Amino acid sequence: MSEKVRNKAMISYEELIPGYEFPPASYELSASLISKYLEAVDCADELKVFGGFVPPLAIGSYAMAAMAESLSLPPGTIHASQEFEFFKLVPIGATINCQAKVARKLARATMHMLVLELDVLDQNRERVQLGKATIVLPV
Repeated sequence: MSEKVRNKAMISYEELIPGYEFPPASYELSASLISKYLEAVDCADELKVFGGFVPPLAIGSYAMAAMAESLSLPPGTIHASQEFEFFKLVPIGATINCQAKVARKLARATMHMLVLELDVLDQNRERVQLGKATIVLPV
């Protein structure tokens, strides 16, 4: 992750409003970064399968991680669901730019919920992925 993201102040659920945009993040999808992802998901041999391209879910995972570095989440938070729409393959070594924003914020007596939208572009500003993630937080 970029130093810019790491140095930003964390924002809490209470401070968020629909439309809030998290700090953008960009990073290089290096071979070593992708290898670490594949090891973490127990698919170390899949780098050969993708033939020089980044597995699309790896991009989604890193986009979520970039957003999460700016969000203070309490213990017991659950990443309940996610959806991704993939537009193109990205070669290993490419740089991507990630933007996330709050689409919905719900507060109920027993839980809080966030729906986040993710937009991922490549270095040519072409869309790579769109996504949504639903996060459930304890009250």
